[in-house]
Amino acid sequence: MKIIILHGWGHNRELWKNLATKFGKNAKALDLPGFGDEPLVKDDWGIPEYADWVIRRIDKKKDTVLIGHSFGGRIAAEVASKNPKLLKGLVLTGAPCLYRPSTLVKAKIKIYKLLKVFMPKGIKVLFYSEDLKRAGKLEKIFRNIITYDQSTSLKKIIIPTLLIWGENDDQVPLHIAYEMEKLIPNSQLKIIENAGHNVFLDKSDLFFGYVKNFINNLSDS
Repeated sequence: MKIIILHGWGHNRELWKNLATKFGKNAKALDLPGFGDEPLVKDDWGIPEYADWVIRRIDKKKDTVLIGHSFGGRIAAEVASKNPKLLKGLVLTGAPCLYRPSTLVKAKIKIYKLLKVFMPKGIKVLFYSEDLKRAGKLEKIFRNIITYDQSTSLKKIIIPTLLIWGENDDQVPLHIAYEMEKLIPNSQLKIIENAGHNVFLDKSDLFFGYVKNFINNLSDS
């Protein structure tokens, strides 16, 4: 079984180095284009383009499990929905695959759209999220991915899927995980107590245990 790991926004493969080592020689974490050591291909990519990039790096002759965190989870889910026969299993953690903005965010967007023509740049920045402020050359990509809703495509994921969420995830709340579990036909949700958005770091041993057990069950089936 081959394992490929996709990191979150603003991260790189180094954060997954220890866990990848635990999974053994057949596991590897990738740097996504624009992050870590992987050069940016185009500055206007969205989730579909990143998914195609990942698909080209999957060995079609081997059973592959794709693990995706946050932004990487969005991409992993897109790969699984586009090519269900390409993967043996899927693990998503803290993945914001559903666009469900809060009431506050909706209000900010509405005000911004009404007034942006008249706003000086210094004021516009006040409406930006912290991730958008730090996006730099990846701003177009961030804007493309943040509102990308995968409600329909999640229903097309037919492979076994494990969702792992930190109960205190303040970036992708638990209600997103519960809704994703309902949308993905063959999925199960594990919630880890006292862990946040980076649950794979907060509770790495427990995270590893859940994934390892999931993969072992895939091997037996």
